[in-house]
Amino acid sequence: MEKSFIIPSVFEENSMLFSKVADNFIDGIRIVHFKEKDYIIGNLALKEGGAPHKLLNSSAEDIDYQLLALSSILIASMGSFLKLEVTIGFPNTTYQLYKKNAEKFFTGSHTIFFDGRTFGKDEIEKVEISVDQVNVITEIEGCSIAVRNTFNEKEDFFIASLGFGTFETALSTNSGIVHRTAYSTKGVSYAVNLLENELQKDYYLNMLTDQQIERAFQRGLIVSNRKKIDITDLRAKALKSYYTEVISPAIRKKFNDEDYVNTKKIYLAGGGAMYPELVELFKKEFQDVLEVLVYPEPFMCAAKGYCLNSLDKARMNDSEKQDKIAYVGIDLGNSNTAIVINTID
Repeated sequence: MEKSFIIPSVFEENSMLFSKVADNFIDGIRIVHFKEKDYIIGNLALKEGGAPHKLLNSSAEDIDYQLLALSSILIASMGSFLKLEVTIGFPNTTYQLYKKNAEKFFTGSHTIFFDGRTFGKDEIEKVEISVDQVNVITEIEGCSIAVRNTFNEKEDFFIASLGFGTFETALSTNSGIVHRTAYSTKGVSYAVNLLENELQKDYYLNMLTDQQIERAFQRGLIVSNRKKIDITDLRAKALKSYYTEVISPAIRKKFNDEDYVNTKKIYLAGGGAMYPELVELFKKEFQDVLEVLVYPEPFMCAAKGYCLNSLDKARMNDSEKQDKIAYVGIDLGNSNTAIVINTID
């Protein structure tokens, strides 16, 4: 049985006592007694917080990463599974640097306190969850695994992950990622910053956080001085500049003509693949050489691949049939955190 969840990657310190402000745990995450402080996470932070935020491309040593990781572990347990096998990932640029600290943080027993009153429970609850195995792979490997599984893909293909923090790309073969072609560069945040700079010429943005600006970018709408402003045209312009200045040069740099000989497709994943403007730019550039395909629910692609990796590692270790273990993929992104769980019934 597979289940998936997604929460905004934001948090805020908050000592307020809430009483039934959400319908469920996902919308009411409040981690308490964490390093002697209390925090609201995800949707609750967006709803009740003053300046919900997250660092860009943070490591397991950063508090935002730790809080989102613990929230993901809680979600993955689903109130039933106290043992987890987890796969997580990082962009190519930070993978080697962050890998060991992430393994150290996730592995072992976690005692987590959360406030059940936010979603109608009576008290602070305590949960102890054990992460028995942790695997760390690159984000682009996770996306490649998901594509091959979802589409039963046997041929070579290019994979491009359009994240908020990073744009990742590589050539995928049946043997794995061709490392010569693996590359990371600036993510959709580049376009968001372009749009913010344009808006500031005419509007007061009320000191919004990067995450709040990004949500407006996603909506295509921002409110300034109690006026709704359609920003879809500005967004399209910013995305075109991003593609022209960042994405296209990166692909030209890493893929040579020989790479296209036996490759017919490029799959797009990540939240940026939700923007039709970006997808059309890919199609325009590659219309004569590649078919451009968007992964279903592209923001879940990496997490899906991570979950499949956890299952594969379990099979290799003959641990697949153990009771009460959940096999988990956690994509702790800069915009959203995606969690995919598979359990063996």
